[in-house]
Amino acid sequence: MIDQQAYKAPKIVTKSYRQWLKGTVTAWDDGRTPLDGLRGSGNVTLTQDGTLRPRPSLVRYGTQFPGTLQGELFELVKDITGSKQTYLIGMFNVAGTSRPYVNTDGGAWTATTVKTYDTSASAHFCQIDQKVLIMNGIDNLSFLDITTIGTTYTITPFTALSTPAAPTLTTNTGLVGATYTVYYRITANSTVGETIASTALAQPVLKDRDFWASATENIKISWSAVASAVTYNVYIGTVSGYEYLAAYAVNGLSYTDGGASVAPVDVTRLAPVTDSTAGPKTTRGTVINGQVWMTGDRDNPRYVRYGGTGKNTLDFSPANGGGWVELGRGGKEYPVKVTPFRDNRGTPGITVLCSSTNGKGKRYILSNTSTTLGTTVIDFIDVVEDNGQDGTDSPDAVVLYNDSLWYPSRDGFKTTGTKPQLQNVLTTDRVSNTILSDIKNLNSVAMANAVGLGFEGKIYFAVPNGASTNNEIWTLDLDRGGAWMKPWSIAATWLSLYNDNSGNTHFLIVKGNILFELTYALFTTDDGVAIPTSANSGLIKFSENGMMWAKVIDVTFFVQTPQGQVNFSVAGKTEDSGSALTTVGTGTFTSTSSIAGWSEAAWGSFGWSDTPLIPTSYGDVNKPVVLEVDEELNWFTWELDSNTIGTDFQLSDVIARYVETGIKEQS
Repeated sequence: MIDQQAYKAPKIVTKSYRQWLKGTVTAWDDGRTPLDGLRGSGNVTLTQDGTLRPRPSLVRYGTQFPGTLQGELFELVKDITGSKQTYLIGMFNVAGTSRPYVNTDGGAWTATTVKTYDTSASAHFCQIDQKVLIMNGIDNLSFLDITTIGTTYTITPFTALSTPAAPTLTTNTGLVGATYTVYYRITANSTVGETIASTALAQPVLKDRDFWASATENIKISWSAVASAVTYNVYIGTVSGYEYLAAYAVNGLSYTDGGASVAPVDVTRLAPVTDSTAGPKTTRGTVINGQVWMTGDRDNPRYVRYGGTGKNTLDFSPANGGGWVELGRGGKEYPVKVTPFRDNRGTPGITVLCSSTNGKGKRYILSNTSTTLGTTVIDFIDVVEDNGQDGTDSPDAVVLYNDSLWYPSRDGFKTTGTKPQLQNVLTTDRVSNTILSDIKNLNSVAMANAVGLGFEGKIYFAVPNGASTNNEIWTLDLDRGGAWMKPWSIAATWLSLYNDNSGNTHFLIVKGNILFELTYALFTTDDGVAIPTSANSGLIKFSENGMMWAKVIDVTFFVQTPQGQVNFSVAGKTEDSGSALTTVGTGTFTSTSSIAGWSEAAWGSFGWSDTPLIPTSYGDVNKPVVLEVDEELNWFTWELDSNTIGTDFQLSDVIARYVETGIKEQS
């Protein structure tokens, strides 16, 4: 009798690889790439539960730029009775003259009036009190009066005041003598800032100022009026060059130091050595709780300047709650970005990120506070150095999203937030471990130009990968576990969101000097040029130790609603190929799509932010592409690519069928 067991058919093993939630993993060798990750990818993104799809296309948005954009493209809102109107504003160099231009809903760009700006500096904007502040680090602060949009589009510059002359002694009561010296300086306030301090009056006195307790001991000083000054500040010190704020918003031309008690000085505010009455020369600004905070002061790079509150939002002098605070005095850190965040107790605060050498930097937490000395209340900014040594060289790439900060640093991309198991403790983690080898290729000198944006569960970073300008976009998919999908071959100089007046959100990308929208209204085309897409796996082995061989029957790729043309291939290690790859199967999907009607599968498939165009075609719901292999392999890899306009697909499954043949001696 024949033993039927001896003739039993070999077992066919079927393995399915259905999602790629680890994204692109380049930090590990091919043989260690996880099965739910990609060894390489280009211009693809994750969708659904980890399927692969080509990224959205770039389609020109609205009327194109009137000239060369310098810096940020900013969305502003104009209040209209019973409604609001949204606009875009940007700084443009048009025929050698730079000024802001305004646009709404893709219409014509309209030039602002009154003031022009430096023709090469990058501009940034922020909105407060129906004004858009204009900052470029070279020109003094100015603003666009939003109420003039639609009529005169008026820019308002600030006019500098003259520096006050040194004060003079009016009376010395009870302190005649020369044992000590007290130094007095005066500044004048405009509606926006404060002058440089006057030269000092060096006044000899009989007693140390701290012991002027008698009502009969005082020094009265006076000064000449400064044209257009609103109020004056008095600075007092006992060492020349170290005069501190003693009285602010003095509405007059004299001041009495002493009397019933001596007013304490605010040792956090030295007499200013730069003039801000024409507006400070800052680079970036943020509005936090109705107050403007600015960094990038050209004359004082360690200053964080802030405005007052209420009707005094644009007063950066101490007269009405404004001023400045110096961070890292004389150190290596320079503040580059202010953002609303929180401290380690969860209390909302003003967070400042600094740049420094080696990409370290620091973070500081600022808060408005006050103290009472005697009967005098001193308001000041409390500065606390945050834990950690993580700053950024890329202020425009700092993104506040999902209650955490996300930003590039020299040794990777970081996030600062609160972990569920560590409530009320801020921690900073590196989120780019899977792409560390690519981090080294980023041009550290050019990283100041990097731009970031958070939208629909993803963080988008425009970065200079081995280049002097931004040449790629890298995406961090937070909705799918923090997977990196990169690169997207888009040389973006700016990323913006614009909510048009029909309620649609547009993801705008500035590339070259063209304004694009990122959209699925068209497939795999950037302004009429085909987008090359690709993805490939690491080594797929038949046993955990990689020693098992198998006879691979076929590999099937399942693609959802495919269109256009997609190429597939399988390569592996054969007995004769040694360690080299041998292509063992190829195949191509070519679409035979049809027009989509109101009730067809593709109708209504676009998202909230997509251009509301009617889709013109659709593909099969689930199309298998089978690659016959029929080879004995030690391991294999798969790859897909496309390079034709109009291609779309979602790779949802890669299925391998094989029969294990045993372990062979490795050569």
